[in-house]
Amino acid sequence: MKRKLYYLTLATISVIEYIPLYLAPSPPALQINGNGHLFKVHKLMTSGWKPWIEDWYAGYPFLRFYPPLSYLTAGVLGKVLGSDTKGYAATLMLTSFLGALALHHYLKSTGREPCISPLIFLLFPWHLTVSYIEGNFPRANAIHLAPLFLLSLYWLREKRERYLIASALGISIVALTHYSILPLLIITGILILWDDLRTMTALGNGIKVLGAVIGLTSFWYVPFLFDKKWVEFWNISENKALFKSFSLNPTLLKSPFGILLILLLLIFAIFAIKNLVDRKKVILAGLYLYLSLGFYSPTTWLYSFPLLSIVPPYRWFDLEALIIPLLIGESLKRVQRKSMVALVIIPFTVLAFMNVPKINPYPQDLIKICENIKEEPGDDWRIFVLTDVGEAINSYLPAICKKPTLNGWYHEGSPTKAGERRMIYILTYGGNLTPYLKAYAVRFLITPKEINGYEMVLRIGKYKVYKGDTSFFQPVSVIVMGKYYELPFDFVYIKDTKIISGQPNVVVLYIGQPSKEEESMLWKFIKNGGTVIWVPETKGEFLGIKAEIRAISNDELRSSLFNVSRFSPFSYNHRSWYAPVFSSNIVRPLISVGNYTLIGEVRIGNGTLYLAGGNLIFHALSYKSSYEISIIRALIGNMDKSTIVNYKLLERSDGRLVAEINSTERTLIRVSEAYYPYWKGYINGREVRLFRDYRTGLMIFTFPRNGTLVIEFKDPFLPLRRYSLVGWIILTAYLVIETGKTYKKRYLHSIFEGRR
Repeated sequence: MKRKLYYLTLATISVIEYIPLYLAPSPPALQINGNGHLFKVHKLMTSGWKPWIEDWYAGYPFLRFYPPLSYLTAGVLGKVLGSDTKGYAATLMLTSFLGALALHHYLKSTGREPCISPLIFLLFPWHLTVSYIEGNFPRANAIHLAPLFLLSLYWLREKRERYLIASALGISIVALTHYSILPLLIITGILILWDDLRTMTALGNGIKVLGAVIGLTSFWYVPFLFDKKWVEFWNISENKALFKSFSLNPTLLKSPFGILLILLLLIFAIFAIKNLVDRKKVILAGLYLYLSLGFYSPTTWLYSFPLLSIVPPYRWFDLEALIIPLLIGESLKRVQRKSMVALVIIPFTVLAFMNVPKINPYPQDLIKICENIKEEPGDDWRIFVLTDVGEAINSYLPAICKKPTLNGWYHEGSPTKAGERRMIYILTYGGNLTPYLKAYAVRFLITPKEINGYEMVLRIGKYKVYKGDTSFFQPVSVIVMGKYYELPFDFVYIKDTKIISGQPNVVVLYIGQPSKEEESMLWKFIKNGGTVIWVPETKGEFLGIKAEIRAISNDELRSSLFNVSRFSPFSYNHRSWYAPVFSSNIVRPLISVGNYTLIGEVRIGNGTLYLAGGNLIFHALSYKSSYEISIIRALIGNMDKSTIVNYKLLERSDGRLVAEINSTERTLIRVSEAYYPYWKGYINGREVRLFRDYRTGLMIFTFPRNGTLVIEFKDPFLPLRRYSLVGWIILTAYLVIETGKTYKKRYLHSIFEGRR
């Protein structure tokens, strides 16, 4: 009876701590990261786990780079409870209870006092800070399940199979909850359990369990590792702003929780000297607190080393939620007076509930805007929100508007993240935003800012809603190769010259020195009627035409076509501007500088090569010279065919696009969908190669005059889900059956003993 009452107490605390979240308004405005995680739960509830979703960014590999177990559990519970928010809260309740229960069984198995530490573990405020204040749903679950990992490691010393299977399942559960906590738990677990794990039995069992864990988790970790080049892992020490924001601010140590923590560490240090508590745990508690300071520590150089460079410093503090309760339990094991135990539990209870904030409803202005635009016809457009209420809040909008948004949460793995960031930079600091908005098929832009190029159609509260004409399939007229510059007009940036073959209707702007292979491809392109603009940045040679370096003076500029007096000064910090010019006799000068050609033209076969010296693009952008940019645009405009592309979008679903397309001529088309290597394209049933526009991250392909386009996302790793699922079913069933047999034997034995 006492044991059942104790378990009920643990469950009650777990529920009470997350009742405010369970009863939160729907939809809620969760803090910082919360709504980004909540949308993933919503998506699983409404659409299941598709490998690719349309709702975020320009398409997104769903749950490819964030362990899925928290979301899957919340999705199932949300289905049962009828709400994504309730499923989210119920998952946190469940994992916190399971963690406390695992800690209880670990302590009981190791002969330690089993009741105090689990209570402190549940009441330790940090996991509530992560859950409520930071809103990091999977990380909070991982903190909850940390004791399960410790118990699973302890089971490696067992010879009975059911314990090894339970160990594999426990480790796999934590591994599929949050990967960044794994190395920290492995280090902690090995150090705490060193005497138990260094035996040959434990080592042999560890190999067996590792094999099972690989099988159980391969459905997620294999694609994650294969596709890791798409993930932006931060090197903490190289990004000062991130390093600082991801470090534990020392002001926390001045709060009531921080003061209590420091006081406890001092007491534990004294106890460790007297051998009253485990010294290793005290050292780890102090070390993890120090490592969590990161930017604020006197040894910032430490974070350039492996592991420390990729783990956000404050996440070392997550392990305090496990170690401090263990140390408190060890310290109080000899205390007989219940008042002393209560004296420890009461302040933790108070501090825990101080970390539970009020949860507000979702911003009503954004809900009203959604009500106005969600009936807009068509499936070939997106909304984009730039507000001051937080990106994670905006990432939940597809659940309300029923329309995809260019917003999302966690750019890791977003194939278009570089282009989106450039767009946001332009939006924040000024510039021509329209090319990006149209490339991403953004029909509605919601922001408090003033925007040019789009028409304001609605104003609700402080937000303005702008509308623009967009197309999901866009003809490409300009290809940029070589060095990248952010130019104030639309273009695609490619790294594979094969795409220009058979594309007479595009202009190639090559910045820098082409390789021999590129030179050969460009020569064939020009000969067959294409146009190339070569913009060298140093001396070099292209198709037999040499670029030389000399000082350029505005006084020497001459042209019958362009107004050279409108050029910005060719000087750098009041010094001469040295840049490439051309002296070949086959070049027809369009702008001369002395006896050299600054901008010239050469006819080759059926096409044209333009030469642009003077580091013209760098010069134009440095001086913000719209006239110099207009010269580049004029060269491009000479061959701009203004291809017209009409289309009818027949299907746009997660991982599949179907459209009927008609073009006035064979052309290069950019589709407003993020490129990813598992997309397959078919035109009239024949496979077509898809390329990546490295400027926007979108897909581009060559299209004939008309036909039906089908683009499908074919994830090669999907079968792994079935294989891992079979493993989960078999091992879980075996564990349940064997555990049931054990409890049945105990029950029958107790009855027999009672009759005797």
